[in-house]
Amino acid sequence: MGSLLVVIAVTALVVVWVRGTRRNRARWLERLDLPGIWEREGEWGRIELVGSLDRGKFRIADGQDVPDRAGQWMLEGHTLILTGEDQQRLEYDLRLFQEGKIGLDGPGLERRIYQKVPGNVVPLRGRGG
Repeated sequence: MGSLLVVIAVTALVVVWVRGTRRNRARWLERLDLPGIWEREGEWGRIELVGSLDRGKFRIADGQDVPDRAGQWMLEGHTLILTGEDQQRLEYDLRLFQEGKIGLDGPGLERRIYQKVPGNVVPLRGRGG
């Protein structure tokens, strides 16, 4: 009987932990708000992410001498994974500096900062938020 109670307690703790982890990830993804157009700070460059909060399609325009790149993107933890149309997979460390401002570090996008281009929809918040 005692071992059954231990199993039930451990199961309950795991369920609570998993729910908390999912809730925290959902909040993190909402705060990142990756889908949209991101422009490079200080220099010309643009990343367009389309899709859900953690995956979709991308297009990178990084200069006049460099051809645009496109493909699929997804977020795993703090890593932004871009898989190009040529099936080349590139991983970038993603950092959130503040809402609407991210940093990417990885192949071809070393230590770059991007700001989100505001859309034409203004979120309305209540007095408490």
